[in-house]
Amino acid sequence: MQESIVAALAGNPILTLFVVIGLGYLVGEVGLFGLKFGVAGVLFVGLAVGALSPAIALPELVAALGQVFFVYAIGIQSGPAFFAAFRRQGYRDSLLALGVIAFGAVLTVGFAWLLAIPAPRAAGLFCGALTNTPALAAARDRAQSDEPVVAYSIAYPIGVIGVLICFQVFRRIWRTDERAGEETAPEILVRDFRVTNPGVIGRSVGDVLRLHKDLGFVIGRIRHAGEIDLAKSGTTLAAGDVVAVVGEELALERAQQIFGELSPTRIVEDRSKLDYRRVFVSSKEVVGRRLCDLDLQNTLGATVTRLRRGDEDMVPAPETRLESGDRVRVLTRRENFSNVARFFGDSIRGTAEADFGSVGIGMVLGALVGMFPIPLPDGSVMRLGLAGGPLVVALILGKLEHSGRVTWAIPVSANLTLRQVGLLLFLAGVGTKAGYSFAATLRTSGIQMLAAGAVITFAVTLATLIVGYRVLRIPYDSLMGLMSGVQTQTACLAHASNLSKTEAPNVAYAGVYPVAMIAKILLAQLLIR
Repeated sequence: MQESIVAALAGNPILTLFVVIGLGYLVGEVGLFGLKFGVAGVLFVGLAVGALSPAIALPELVAALGQVFFVYAIGIQSGPAFFAAFRRQGYRDSLLALGVIAFGAVLTVGFAWLLAIPAPRAAGLFCGALTNTPALAAARDRAQSDEPVVAYSIAYPIGVIGVLICFQVFRRIWRTDERAGEETAPEILVRDFRVTNPGVIGRSVGDVLRLHKDLGFVIGRIRHAGEIDLAKSGTTLAAGDVVAVVGEELALERAQQIFGELSPTRIVEDRSKLDYRRVFVSSKEVVGRRLCDLDLQNTLGATVTRLRRGDEDMVPAPETRLESGDRVRVLTRRENFSNVARFFGDSIRGTAEADFGSVGIGMVLGALVGMFPIPLPDGSVMRLGLAGGPLVVALILGKLEHSGRVTWAIPVSANLTLRQVGLLLFLAGVGTKAGYSFAATLRTSGIQMLAAGAVITFAVTLATLIVGYRVLRIPYDSLMGLMSGVQTQTACLAHASNLSKTEAPNVAYAGVYPVAMIAKILLAQLLIR
């Protein structure tokens, strides 16, 4: 019976792929002591299926392609937030990552001495416990043997599973899910202000707004000379005018200081002449352009007062660039609704379509960067590989968003789809490939090494989580991403992203990933010595 199953799976890689994905999803939904592993169940089923025979392992291309899809989609989405976050706490996160990785290397040296593990195997143990294949490749080249691979295959699965268990356990111990539920994005409000500030009376709306930077609010309506109309840049403010301002609480406080006092009159409720229409951005003539360049007030007789991108609502600034799939709230005359819809496109297909020409170019650039040799002080070289290269390139392109007419940004829903497909391919590929060697080595002489690898993994994970959460006060969502970056482990990041409702894990992962990658490559080679 087993022989026929093995033969069927080995002879049909597509069948094997979907068996692993389908069963993996079912396993991920099974509760174990109140814990669910979600999409990581695909990895566990892959290990179990791969343990049946080495012939079942999916082609290397499956995992490589999935890895590129996943990290590229993460980089594009996280690019802007990554660069903003790095300016705030990037050095702190990088130092924490370097500290715990060095701690893992010290533990490895201790176990090598205690258990008389040869240096090449110790290096493989370190790479497996911290799940870094590029570091393993560097150690293998340095040792000129396959000894590091043996230890790596034993420690690697626990290096993934151990982190996932810690994520779930500490999430419950610290009740971070309840805390996260209390944190909500600032509410966008609308308030009316009466113009009483002598400093703005007699000035145009455009002149007043240009005097201040980062206002954080948009003026929709204005009641001027008894008439309610759009607040255009050329409208001159007069004493007693009432302006309807859209923004968050702090921005509205700033608006009150600029214009004067709160108005008892609610012109925002008067929809007899002006009204709102929500439309999707899908027109190629609009995507990638800044709101200030569109000059909507003069060309369309409209003002964009809010923008929804993914699950996030925001008040757009004049410099905000529209992306395919954005949903904008437009204030205009009712008879102008059809023109507004036609101008922006208003096609829901835009939320799920991506410009795969730019995606392909970005992935090519990422693959080339990953292949580029980086010289090390000892004369050897390292490479970022298919995990690091596409991630670095995607972060930069995500920050740029556009290069001329080329749009690098991917609509949120299309990004999530690409990310999920890539993740499934990656987990199924690495699981089936590592399963047989893991089971075979464990049956022979791997118990001590398995225990040592588990201790290293749990010690590094616990140190990161406890120091990060209790000492540095890093939010748990970000801390899971940081720990996933310390492991340079896509599966851990996927699990963190599933547990979190924000992009925080992805941003933190991208922030420490390059530092962690380089540190582990260097330390793995030092362990050989």
